[in-house]
Amino acid sequence: MKPVYKNIISFLWVKDTKSSLDFYSDILGCKIVFESDGWAELSVPGAPNTFFALNKWAGGEESPKNNFLTLGIENLDEFRKFLESQNVKIIGEIREFAEQGMRMFKFQDPDGNTLTVSEVE
Repeated sequence: MKPVYKNIISFLWVKDTKSSLDFYSDILGCKIVFESDGWAELSVPGAPNTFFALNKWAGGEESPKNNFLTLGIENLDEFRKFLESQNVKIIGEIREFAEQGMRMFKFQDPDGNTLTVSEVE
């Protein structure tokens, strides 16, 4: 399954740029459009002109963790099964917000950043 996202807004701090680039390109299907020492920009499949960045954390302590990156997707159940098949750490169950017509769940990247994926009817 190749995911198709609707939108994305954010950047992430990472300690291991190579591992993170592998995760975001190989598993989430993003394309690396620019890469330098400590910074990489990725495009989001299915969302023209939408990009986000991985910024290498150079501090000695633990890098800050992001909890605000949300991917909009068309089939939440299939995407969850795909992530599980790739041994991606899933956080909790699918949450449903009937009033908003939205379902969502969270998962983590290799650096421990928490991402949310949502499906809106």
